[in-house]
Amino acid sequence: MPSLRATIFATAAVAFSLVAPLSAFADGGTSLTPAAAAGPADAGIASKGTANVTLGSCTTGGSAGRSALFAAEMKAASNSAAMEIRFDLFTRPLAGGSWVSVKGLEGSGIGTWDRSKATIFSGSKNVHGLAVGQSYRVVVSHRWLSKTGRVIRRVVLVSRSCNQPDMRPDLALSFLGARKLSGGNMLYTVVLRNTGFGAAGGFSVGMRVNDVELPTLRVRSIGSRKSIVMTFTAAGCAPGSMLRLETDFSNEIAELNEANNVVETACPIAGG
Repeated sequence: MPSLRATIFATAAVAFSLVAPLSAFADGGTSLTPAAAAGPADAGIASKGTANVTLGSCTTGGSAGRSALFAAEMKAASNSAAMEIRFDLFTRPLAGGSWVSVKGLEGSGIGTWDRSKATIFSGSKNVHGLAVGQSYRVVVSHRWLSKTGRVIRRVVLVSRSCNQPDMRPDLALSFLGARKLSGGNMLYTVVLRNTGFGAAGGFSVGMRVNDVELPTLRVRSIGSRKSIVMTFTAAGCAPGSMLRLETDFSNEIAELNEANNVVETACPIAGG
């Protein structure tokens, strides 16, 4: 890796692969001290040396790509002759689960100890090529050494997570109810939701009553985490028949989940 220079070592762009889970670093474990819990040190603690870790930036796409910048700093103790820092990268799905160690980082400086005899020792790692749907954090180990090289103090801190959400929209429909109109028709009310992180626009919503396809409704746009109430006017459905709703049946929108675009329910529905 690049050689240390003064109190700062160079950042490293890395690629990686996953290995088996390390349960010791799962949330709720007692072997780690969250960085958020490490507040300003008083004079007594400062004499022992202090440390911190930060998530400097978290980029989730666009021209900059998906990356995270992690930084750490430690200050010399009154009785230390040298200091060492080690970054270890972990990931897990955004949906949850165990944190797993990221391997295949040879030459990046991650997973290796860096040493300095400076009063203040700081470093950063810039990790590129992060995967969609994953969360990333670093576990940073700090240790202070005596003149003979003996470890006289250790601190392990965990950074905040850099989340990499899938920015595609996710469309879903549900029936809200129905009411009778004059003349014998029914007004069917449905809700279109976008539960994804990205907006969607330029697609159609269709409905089938008594095996008859109704004229489709065109949706110009729907924002992330937004919903739209829509209505269809049609004859009353025959008891026991199925009402069918479908959105984006022409596959105009690239969605996170294409399997939830159709919903069916038996007639009558609430208010019908």
